[in-house]
Amino acid sequence: MPPIRIRDADTTSDRRPTAKYRRENTKSESTYHFLSSPFADIDDKSTSVELSTCSRASGHPSELSRSPTVFSESSLTAAGSSDDTKTEVVPPAPPFTEPITVCGIELHPTVAFDTFWRFAAERKAIDDRRRAGKSPPFTEDSVLRDYFFCNTYRVLDKVCQYLIKEVIEKGSQDPEEVVFRVLLFNSYTKIDTWELLVRELGPLKWSTYDQEKYRKVLSAAANSGMTLYTGAFIKPAPHFGSDQNHVNHLYLIETFMEDQLYSRLLAAPYLADVYEHIVSFPSMGPFSTYQLMLCLSYTEVLNFHPNDLVISGPGSISGLNKLFGKSMDKGRRNVEDFEAEVMRYLTTSQEYHFKRLGLEFSGLGPERLPMTVADIEHTLCEVDKYCRIAHPHLKGKRTNLYRVFRPLGARAPSEAFLPKAWSHPARRTPNIRPEKTLVVDKRYLIESLKDHRDSPKGRQFLVYWVGYPPSDASWEHESSLLQDAPLAVAEYLRDHGLDSC
Repeated sequence: MPPIRIRDADTTSDRRPTAKYRRENTKSESTYHFLSSPFADIDDKSTSVELSTCSRASGHPSELSRSPTVFSESSLTAAGSSDDTKTEVVPPAPPFTEPITVCGIELHPTVAFDTFWRFAAERKAIDDRRRAGKSPPFTEDSVLRDYFFCNTYRVLDKVCQYLIKEVIEKGSQDPEEVVFRVLLFNSYTKIDTWELLVRELGPLKWSTYDQEKYRKVLSAAANSGMTLYTGAFIKPAPHFGSDQNHVNHLYLIETFMEDQLYSRLLAAPYLADVYEHIVSFPSMGPFSTYQLMLCLSYTEVLNFHPNDLVISGPGSISGLNKLFGKSMDKGRRNVEDFEAEVMRYLTTSQEYHFKRLGLEFSGLGPERLPMTVADIEHTLCEVDKYCRIAHPHLKGKRTNLYRVFRPLGARAPSEAFLPKAWSHPARRTPNIRPEKTLVVDKRYLIESLKDHRDSPKGRQFLVYWVGYPPSDASWEHESSLLQDAPLAVAEYLRDHGLDSC
């Protein structure tokens, strides 16, 4: 992921900026539907692909430099249509062992490099076969047949399809209301939880939002044994004073909405600026921020080129390690945001590698759109899991797969639905911020002052911060707090019979 610099104010705790004082939170059916390709500037026209890439000073991916070995389109044989499990037998391509140069760093592909492309093509073909009404098994690949893996394209996964059709594109399209619905759904990322709220409180609107009503519905469901959160990944909750995570997430939603997140998204010049803003909120880490941004990218509120930003999570980092081994280490030491540069290489060279291996990759939608950098990051996570069975000698932190694949009855999934927002013209032009380093100013709002003490530089207060656990409380100078939170200081002094310094 890009280097991140945490920018703090000059306080005693050396990790806590002074914060504004706030006592409490208050509220002031189409298929592949889009008009034109949102990815028109993705370079997929060349019939040969070269193997070196790096970003220009402007931040845009450069053209690939000439490969020592160039494969022409006529020398490559497709393996057959992806809508049938049995494909034409072609001689297997030799393993790809040529060094790949990214930003001047020589990478040495492992056996997992070709596995990445085979996985991407076959996992997409499985989705095609299911949607075409084929019967299981959907593949002859035993690992893909027996274990659960997400789709090559994130947008085609079940939860994303539901988010687009039932959350984003149903209801008011006012930007504020759309952002509220996405925040609410993303907080739990579970279809059953969303449908419970719609059933009990719908239509779900920020204009009529009442935390107490939402709290009662969610608490009753949790007390009855219902799981409110997705089991796919951990949803860290902020600390807003409740002993129930689902209530603390409601407070976080309110904090985003009171900050008018929708207007900041619409006005942001770069996608990196959006990341810096969202990640500054309590409990929002790199992974949760990037996942929220991807959900928001299905709306009209966040219109950027799909390859403007990628944040590498633990799974994709492990996947890159398996694709290139220890040769990734030098790049990380010498090139800023090296993982992203490698993922951009994979994005721009995908057509070449599919053809090199004789793979028919169906792409996305009627325009056969290539994978974006977000899809590459997404697929790297899945290939990291796949390698645990296919290439167990490529070691990572995790070695087992636990979630098996079980076909859900005979009914085929519905036809894929692409966001209407993807037709927005702003998505056609890359706009990568020249400054790669992400600067995070974490937000700290004072919850309360709990104690005081004297120090050589004057009186200090023990500050508890909204959205953070007691372990993050810090000692702050009175002189600093008087500038930014005079009401908090005045209230503490009055309650404890103290005079101002």
